[in-house]
Amino acid sequence: MAEDQERKRRREGDDAQLGEKAMKWAEEFDALNEDDQYTYLEELAPRMTKMHLQFLQGIIGFDDDDEEEGEDDSELGEDEDEGEEEDEDEGEDDA
Repeated sequence: MAEDQERKRRREGDDAQLGEKAMKWAEEFDALNEDDQYTYLEELAPRMTKMHLQFLQGIIGFDDDDEEEGEDDSELGEDEDEGEEEDEDEGEDDA
């Protein structure tokens, strides 16, 4: 049991150090100008998995369903306009 407690203490210490490193990286990232932030993200993105992205979306509160609904609404509007153009074209062919 003493070994288990020692391992837990070591893990807690490692977690604290990792948290400190993460905070330092986040602060450095925040201090970069916008172009440099995008450069950093371009290098980071290929190393991320789909699970990483889902995790970040959960933290940010980004909801895929909201965006898809917005896209669907705009696509519907575009389809209606295209339909009107097709009707006009058909009328010209009949004449």
